Amino acid sequence: MGAVRVAIAVGYLGRGYSGSQVQPNVPTVQGELEAALFRLKWCEHGTHPVTLSSRTDGGVDARMNIGSFDLPEQIWNSVGEKGIITAINDQIPTDIRVWAAQSVDSDLRTRNAYCRTYLYRLQALKGWPSVTVSDLSQWCSLFIGEHDFRNFCRPQEGRSTVKRVLACEPWLDENKEILGFSIKAEGFVWNQVRRIASAMLGLARGRFSSDEIREALTSPETPADFGRSEPEWLTLWSIDHPGTPHLCQQSEIDFELPLFAESVPDGRAYRLWANKARGEQDQLHQSAWLTYLNSS
Repeated sequence: MGAVRVAIAVGYLGRGYSGSQVQPNVPTVQGELEAALFRLKWCEHGTHPVTLSSRTDGGVDARMNIGSFDLPEQIWNSVGEKGIITAINDQIPTDIRVWAAQSVDSDLRTRNAYCRTYLYRLQALKGWPSVTVSDLSQWCSLFIGEHDFRNFCRPQEGRSTVKRVLACEPWLDENKEILGFSIKAEGFVWNQVRRIASAMLGLARGRFSSDEIREALTSPETPADFGRSEPEWLTLWSIDHPGTPHLCQQSEIDFELPLFAESVPDGRAYRLWANKARGEQDQLHQSAWLTYLNSS
């Protein structure tokens, strides 16, 4: 019998990993998934059977990333989606969860997604002031459209810094208070969202002006540095991929959002508050994964 290409929706809490992509001698999400497949004897050692749709830095969470690997057809036919999910989850740490799976075309490439959406929790940044939703909406609008994001990323040789942002808007809690912002694009460059988040903080604190942001986007050949915010408040929220309709449909199931905007203390109290907020961030993802697993 032949092989079946399987796509999985996988979420993870990023602080325990040196990013999503496999690296030697450090824990990574891809490494944990591949180790699970080796232990299940579903692939051979010495290979890298898992590919991921999006690469995330160390400390960055994901509600939804998409991975794929090839599996002997008889295994897929005998265990199906629930069996794949259960078997892999039994072999990986609980801060990584596979919550949906489907068979896909043999030529599926996980990188070829329509778009990806990230959330950044600005409200958790030290020094984030009280701002209006209207102001944040205006700052978000600066980044919409096609721009050269050279001043808002860490450029990589051979990769274009020109990207098209489809949407950027405030991320609000159920009381319409600011948690942060969401940003959707066809693709992102390294550190792009974290550098945009730092620019947003600078705008909120009056360190930068909207005109400076516009200038950095329209004249990328003139260097500008708006800083880079911490990875721990960044989440890869969703991926829209034409080849994985079941995964995308599962990701649209509603769940209760356990986050609320609140005033952040200054000084030494910030560390205690940030630890609590980190726990809330974990709960956000775990609530989503449990909802999806219970619905499958």
